[in-house]
This record gives sequence, structure tokens and C-alpha cells, in this order.
Amino acid sequence: MPLPAAYMQQVGLSVAALLAATVQRAVEQLDAPSKLQRVDAGYGQVAMVLQLLRNRREELEGLVGAALREQIERHGADAGYAQASLSEAAGEDHRVAAWSNPATAKRPVRSPNLTLISESQIDTEIETARIVQLIESGCEAELVDLAGLCSGLLRRPVVDASVVPLRPSTCAFALREGIHRVTQDAALRPALLRVLGWAIGEQMKEVYAAQVEWLRRHGVRPTAFLVRAAPGEVGHTGPTGPLQALEAAPGVPGGQLPRPPAQSMRELVHWARQVSPESPPGPAVLKDDAPAVDNAELRLFGVPIRFGSGKVSGEEPLPRAASEQLMGQLFGELRRQADASPAMGGLLKRVELVAQRVAMVEPALWSDPQHPWWELLDRLLAIAAMRDDLRPADQQVLLQALGGWVQQMEAEPPIDGAAGLAAADDLRALAARLLENAAEPPPDEVDAIQRLADREELEATFRGQILQQLRSTPTSGVMKRFLVGPWVLTLVALAQQKGPDSAEVAAAALVVDDLIRATAQPGQRVSRAQRHVLLRQVRDGLRRAALPAPRIDAELAELADILRKPPPHPENPQEIWEEEPIAPFPVPFTLDLHAGLPTVPLALQHGDGADSAQPRATSSQWTAALQPGACCRLFLQGQWMTTRLHWVGPGQRLFMFQSRHGGRSHSLTQRMLQKLRDAGLATSIEDSQLRAIAMDSLVRNTMI
Repeated sequence: MPLPAAYMQQVGLSVAALLAATVQRAVEQLDAPSKLQRVDAGYGQVAMVLQLLRNRREELEGLVGAALREQIERHGADAGYAQASLSEAAGEDHRVAAWSNPATAKRPVRSPNLTLISESQIDTEIETARIVQLIESGCEAELVDLAGLCSGLLRRPVVDASVVPLRPSTCAFALREGIHRVTQDAALRPALLRVLGWAIGEQMKEVYAAQVEWLRRHGVRPTAFLVRAAPGEVGHTGPTGPLQALEAAPGVPGGQLPRPPAQSMRELVHWARQVSPESPPGPAVLKDDAPAVDNAELRLFGVPIRFGSGKVSGEEPLPRAASEQLMGQLFGELRRQADASPAMGGLLKRVELVAQRVAMVEPALWSDPQHPWWELLDRLLAIAAMRDDLRPADQQVLLQALGGWVQQMEAEPPIDGAAGLAAADDLRALAARLLENAAEPPPDEVDAIQRLADREELEATFRGQILQQLRSTPTSGVMKRFLVGPWVLTLVALAQQKGPDSAEVAAAALVVDDLIRATAQPGQRVSRAQRHVLLRQVRDGLRRAALPAPRIDAELAELADILRKPPPHPENPQEIWEEEPIAPFPVPFTLDLHAGLPTVPLALQHGDGADSAQPRATSSQWTAALQPGACCRLFLQGQWMTTRLHWVGPGQRLFMFQSRHGGRSHSLTQRMLQKLRDAGLATSIEDSQLRAIAMDSLVRNTMI
């Protein structure tokens, strides 16, 4: 058997032992007297999680194992383990871009079909990300070694972390899928994910170490680490479109954003100094079609510029010839990435002529990433990037407006930076309106999803009120599960049918007090008459909530048992009923396997941009600033996605994002989006990062 296939077989055989040890570790932790492992908001679901892990252990291990083997097999085929022996015999050169997206072709964006992402799904996303972070942070050294060995096994020219068959994201996604299959309880899934995620995070260190030892024992030599990424081919077509470019950009392996523009510019200028022609000092020689200017002094952006006038940011300005050539190469890369239509290509060509004038007059701009010209260019790129998502007629409207803006810059030798930026802001607002109008869903879909959103908000409000009451008047864990689960659904249903201030909602709220008082004395049986009244009220309420009949019967049976013999209260009520805050990701930064390799810069950043010295905005401030057209990175469906905000509902209560992952639309309420943001799983992509991608790509595709 070829060695790559033997290794994949070894990985597959290790799954059963991994899951058995994981479940056993989780059971032991939950069963410990201290119960240090917090599940959900306290101990309320510990009994349910522990019962499922014990009674359905074989089923759980089987379902998670099947999901994990399926992920490994699919990933192994994509990575080339099955074809490795054939390609080695043929002497095939494996040229793999570590950052490329498997599907870079443009996909048609389907008309939006709104489905609201629920709070339970957001909780699942947070727990999935938590598992990945736990495994990566606990197994960093082993993962780096394993990535080098797997790359060597497949004869990769550079270390490619994506060829590790049992990656942290693979483990997290398989756990998520297996738990989804084993239970339909949406509230229980995040709790299961948390406890099993902690257990598998503890276990993976041994698994990775065993795989490293197996590969070394079979004579596999790791791929040598390189200081820089392998150069691409000149003329490489690569992914097209702004969203695909962001997904395939260096520095975007997981949740991280592209590298800061200042860092990209420094690398680009360093490369330009090495390969670009020098030019003698002296006045600039402008092209024949450029306006005549005084060679001694020029006025650019309304500021007098003298040649050789000092340094900017401590750097010597690029020679004028090198600056002119570099600007031409940068715009060539921008046109390539944009995959523009003839009209857009012509517009970029006109902008390039203006840029060449700026570069020749002021070569020092290459050492100042905050130069007004770069701000103008960033705005232009961001506005042009929205063109692909517009309807054809709206594209023409936007192109005409952009053409008028460029014409103003062409006609005025001293470019007015402030006026140019103000005009760019107006153009961006126009593009946002066009995009929002094109993406606005039909009124009936908006009404339906708004009702779902209102239901989510009502559920969160009622659950919060009950939890607040339980902090001062605690009850048993099983009673808490009923009150914050089925009875919250009853309150929500009544509020939607009769209104939140109706007498029916008030009567159902009093049932909470009655149940707490009735079970206030553990072990003291509730009278038959009181049990009858309480069970009748609960049965009527659950029916109003339209719960399935089998579930109503099960809930009533459990409640009857509680009333016959109220269970004991927890020993430490304040700790038990206290809500657990969301641990932000990254903690303290996004730890990604790619970032741990010497093939890319190690970017330890937190927030929306490493360049900015501004404090990180709160989640409410961040969502308030979002406008249609904004590019964002969101962690959804168990993976990082580059998305564009297409539509914002009235009062910013709903947000609809579009991603290139199958042309999917993702609708979130303001609260759900803020919850993702607070967990570090939602962030903005600044306009300047589109420029940074072009600079990085230019260096990669041309350096020797």
C-alpha cells in the first residue's frame, strides 16, 4: 500500500479510540464532585448532558465517528492523498497555493430567500469556534510538526497546513454534525458541543503526537520551512472579484484579515528598490499628455511639493522612474483582480494616468500609506467592488457617476483631496442605495422574517426575566430547565397571539411564581388539588405554544414527578444561576495554524485593523455603523466567510449578508450579529485592505 494511503488508513483507525477517550473524559469531568466544567449558563443542563453521554454513548460515538471519517475522507481526496502515488510515479510537480480557495470561479448569486439565523445556531457557531481555538492553542507545536510532515509526505514545495487530514476545524465540524444528528434539542446542542469540545481539545495533543511519531517512524521527511511564500507565475489569473480575492488573500487563512496596508506597502517598496530601474535626481519629466507644470515646485492636493524635500515616515522616496513603473504594475494587478468589464477597465486606465502624474510629482507617497492619494484610491476600489453585485442598469448608473468623479481629477492639476473624499463618500452612498434596492426582499418575506425576529427577541426577553427571578428565588435544576425552556416558548406564543401586555401573558407569568413556591421545600409533596391546578395551567399553556403532543405529555409527566417530590436545591445558588459571559475570540488573538508557520507573517491583531490605533468599537457601535456594501468576515456554518452586507431592515433590526459560499444569503437580527461580534466572530474588512491584497499579490506573482 502506498505510504500516503497507509497514513490515511492509520488516521481513520484512530477515530474510534479518539472518540471513546473523548466521551469518557467528558463523563468523568461532569461527574466530578467539583463539576468545574460549566455547561450552558450553569448546572441546569449537566444532568441532561451526562444522561445522554451515558445512555446514548455508543450512538453518539458512532454518529460523530461517521461524520469525522466522512470529513477526513473528503479532505484527504481534496488534498491528494489518493492520487499521491500515481503522481509521484509520473514525476508530477505539485504546485499548490496554500491560500487558494478550492473553488475560485465566480458563482451566480441566487435571489435571496430569507431564513433567519436563530440564537441556538449562533450559540453553536460560538462553541464550534471555541473548539477550534482550544485545539489550536493546546496543540500548536504538534500541529506545526504534523503540517511539515504531511507536506513532505505529499511532496509539497512549501509547508501547506491544509493537508493535515485531522485538522482542528475538521474535528469541530464533525462534533457539530454528530451532535446535530443525535439530538433535536436545540438548547442542548451547544452544551454538548462545549463539554465534548473541551474533552477533544485535551485529547488531540496525544493524537497529533502519535501521528507525528508514525510518519517519522516510516521515514517521512518534513518539507523545509521557507521564509517567504512560494512565488506564483507571472500572468497568474487566480480568483477574481473582491470577495474571492479576500478569501484567497495571504493573511486570511481563518478568521484573520488581510495584512495591514502599511506592511504590504513596505514589502512592495522593498521589492521595487531591488528590481526597478534607478533614475537620476532632478526635476520630474512628465508625460506628453500631462499638464505643464513648474519643474521647481508643483501643487498637488493643494500642498506645495519640492523635489527631494526630506523623508516621509523615515524612508527615502523611491526614484521617480521606479515610482512610475511601480504604479503601472499596481494598476495592472488591480485590473487583473477586478476582472473588469471593458467600461470598468477603461475607467481604471483613466485613473492610472492620474496616478502616474501623482507618482512622478510625489514619489514619497510610497513611504506614506496614509497619503491622501491612497485614501482616494481606497474609496474608488471599494465603490468599484460593489459593481458586481448590482443589476446591469444600476451598474451603468454607478459607472457614469464614477466617470464624472474621475473627470474632475483629470481636469484639475492640483487635486483637491478633501473635495475628492467628500465626492467619494457621496458615490459610496449612491452605490449602497442601489445595492440595497436591488437586494430588498419582497414585503411578504420581510414580514415573515420580522415575525421570526420578533419571536427571537421575545424569547430572549422572557428567558432573561426568568433567570433574573431565579437569582433571587432559586429552585431546582430540573425546574429551571422547564421554566427557561418550554414555559418560555409558552410565554412567547401568548405574547405573539395576544400581545406582550395581555392578561394571558400576565397569567402565564404568575405560573412561574406558583411553580417556584410550590417546590420551595425539597421533598415536601405538593397537595393533590394544587398539583391538579398547576398541571392544568401548564397543559393549556403548552398547547397554546403549539408544541408537539408527545413533548407535551413528556413535559407534564416530568412536572408531575417534580410536584410529587420536589428535588433539592443546589448548594451554591448564586454561582449556579449566574449567566456565564461569552469568552471573546480571539483570546487574546486569533491563533491559526497558518499564522504559526514561517511561510507567512505572524499577525497578532485584535479588532478590525492592525493599522488603527483607535479603540475597538463596541458591538452596538459597530452594527450602527454598518451600511449596505460593507465587506465583513463572519463565522457561520462552522467556517469563516467573506460576506457583503446587501440589505438592512427598518431600524437596523435585520441584516442580510451575501456570501460566495454557494450564493447563500444569511439573515441575522441586530442582537445575533452583536453576539457574534462580542465573541470575536464578526469583523469588518476595511477599504484599504483591498489595496493591500493587490500589493501582496503583485509581490508574490513577480518576485524572483
